[in-house]
Amino acid sequence: MWFFSKTDLENDINMINLNVISLHMLTKLFLKDFISKDKGQILNVASLAAFEPGPLMATYYSTKSYVYNLTMAIYEELRRQKSNVKVSVLCPGPVDTNFNKRAHVHFSVKPLTSDYVTSYTLKKLKKNKLLIIPDIKMKLSVFGVRFMPRKLLLRLTYNIQERKTK
Repeated sequence: MWFFSKTDLENDINMINLNVISLHMLTKLFLKDFISKDKGQILNVASLAAFEPGPLMATYYSTKSYVYNLTMAIYEELRRQKSNVKVSVLCPGPVDTNFNKRAHVHFSVKPLTSDYVTSYTLKKLKKNKLLIIPDIKMKLSVFGVRFMPRKLLLRLTYNIQERKTK
């Protein structure tokens, strides 16, 4: 179990530094350059975790929510400026990567291959899609959580996360 109160603070800070601070800095640096040239495209990588609360992985879920919301805000700012700079956010569900080993989890659904996610993402980037979710089941889950009471969603997410650690 990874109760927030028991996670290692240094690991939490490292995750925040990677998923939030580094992404924020790189996005800002590239965005300024792209805006000055009025061209460019940024892809930020979040997760389906961005759309849910994350009991048992609170820091991870929170950082991915930050990435999603930052990208959405930048998109609207660029749109209002009539900029030719494009920004997108990739929110995959489970992907078969080393993340699973590092996080010491296994998924209850079959993960997508990284090759598929990459290919799908590149196709959507060519179409300047803002939100990229590379699986119909995952798209449906994002749609469904909008209508779910938050406390029920908390319980369901907790149960899903708990099963990953067994």
